[in-house]
Amino acid sequence: MKKLIQIALIVSVGTLLSCNSTPIVPSSESIKISRETPKDPECKNLGRVQGKTISVKPDLEGAIEDMKKEAAYKGANYLVMETASGYETAVSGTAYYCP
Repeated sequence: MKKLIQIALIVSVGTLLSCNSTPIVPSSESIKISRETPKDPECKNLGRVQGKTISVKPDLEGAIEDMKKEAAYKGANYLVMETASGYETAVSGTAYYCP
């Protein structure tokens, strides 16, 4: 009986590991960035987002990518970039979902 339970457990785990599934981390590639709020009244404000980078060198692109990832977690597809630090290591904005 014990052996049967072990075999069933191994088969179950193997089946789960072999399944294709949706990635845990949402994709930030499809998020449009702008400095203007969306014109479409159907767009929903999902709240403030921030991005930062821990780097010796200024890395504005890295900070923006970090902000896009946070917006993706909220379900956004449009991002309004509002502020950037003077050291180019932090940015903030507002995430929106536009149908």
